[in-house]
Amino acid sequence: MKKLLPFILCAAILLAGCSNATSSESSSTTSESSSVASETVSSEETSEPASDSAESESTEEAQTANLESAVAALEEVNPIANPRALDDFSVENELMLTMDNLVAYKGDVTNDQADCGLVFVAQAKDGKAADVEAELQAYKDSLTANDMYAEFADKIAQAKEARIVSNGNYVAIVIASIGGDYAAIDTALETALNF
Repeated sequence: MKKLLPFILCAAILLAGCSNATSSESSSTTSESSSVASETVSSEETSEPASDSAESESTEEAQTANLESAVAALEEVNPIANPRALDDFSVENELMLTMDNLVAYKGDVTNDQADCGLVFVAQAKDGKAADVEAELQAYKDSLTANDMYAEFADKIAQAKEARIVSNGNYVAIVIASIGGDYAAIDTALETALNF
C-alpha cells in the first residue's frame, strides 16, 4: 500500500492541473464556491492582480493590456476548450507559484476532463522572472512525473511538450490542447511576449 501511495498522489496532481476541480474543491462549502465563482468572473473581465498585499507593497504597475494581448495571441493558436480563468487560488495551489513574485497574471485552463490545455502569462516583479520560470518548470515536471496510467497518456504527452518562455519580466507556460499544434504555439510565443 505504501508503494502505491506515491503513484496515486502523482495521478492526483496530474488531474488537478488538467481537470475541472479537485476533490477538495468539490467538498468546499457553498460560500467558498460562490467566492471562487465571483473571483473567476472578475479575472475573466480583466487580468488578475497577483494579490492585494503584494500589489500594495510593489511600486510596479500591472501591465494588464500586455497580459491580455499575449493570452489572446496564444489562445488564437491554442484554443482552450471550456476555459476556466485562473485566479489566485489556482495560481498558488495548482500552478504552485509564489504570489509574492508576481505583479499580475492572466490565463485559462481547460474545464474539460478529456483535455489539458493551458495558457498562462505572468508579469513577474523585477528580478523574479527566473524564480517564476523555475516554479513553472517544477509544475510541468509534476504533471509528467508519472506515466503509469494509460488513460492519461495523451495528456501526459502534451504536458511533456509544454512550453515555458520568458522575456524580460514576462513568463508564459502553454500546454497544447489535445490535438493542438506546438509548431503554431512556438511561432506565437516568438512574438506574444515582445512588449
